[in-house]
Amino acid sequence: MIETGYYIAKERRLLKTFNNLLKRYSKVISTRYGTEFSNKIEEDAPVFYKKLIPNIPFYDAGSYQKIIIINSQIIALIRAMEKHGKTVEDAVRVQVELFKKDYGKIPSFAGRIFTSKIGGFFLNKLAKKVTDEGWYTDYIKGKAGDDFDVSIVTKNCGLVKYIESEGMMQYSKYCNFSDFIMFREMGIGLTQPMEPKNGNCVFCMKNRGRTKIPSSLDVIYSKELKEYISD
Repeated sequence: MIETGYYIAKERRLLKTFNNLLKRYSKVISTRYGTEFSNKIEEDAPVFYKKLIPNIPFYDAGSYQKIIIINSQIIALIRAMEKHGKTVEDAVRVQVELFKKDYGKIPSFAGRIFTSKIGGFFLNKLAKKVTDEGWYTDYIKGKAGDDFDVSIVTKNCGLVKYIESEGMMQYSKYCNFSDFIMFREMGIGLTQPMEPKNGNCVFCMKNRGRTKIPSSLDVIYSKELKEYISD
């Protein structure tokens, strides 16, 4: 794991990607708060993101690094919206709208693959790789009698570590908000048998299972979305 500096040489590419993302943010923000407010976010968010880039950590572990990048973008959005009087929750709700659209494209059979032996092979391989990077992750395959097909146990979560390094503790309690949307679209029921704490968390997945949304996300999800995810 490279703690800082990795993305300095890639700043131009990251800013281009972020500016393209802002066009999508703006559609949601303008609908919620008006065009004038949306224009302010488009102007300020790239400034906040540019300041973040030198301190974005790098994990050489595929999808885990994508998680870091996505959350760096969300932090920039939060800071821009907070500057203009909105809350962390307001910003996360904007991202929820994008995830609903993006994850809605996932085919439902993805859940069967994710919980299959072949899926387990790649998940286990990825867990070992990210563990070597300091983001300790265990892949556990469910056995007969278990109420899950797959469980992912994380200690010293790299995402939480990054979020808190940026002083965004008020956001860290929502950092799992995308998972419940994504796994619903994959046809997987997701539960967290324990409250995430100190960078430690447990995810349990079951193909065609029921999802239980933690109470911490009640303020983020709309009533309709909660009903959809838990259906």
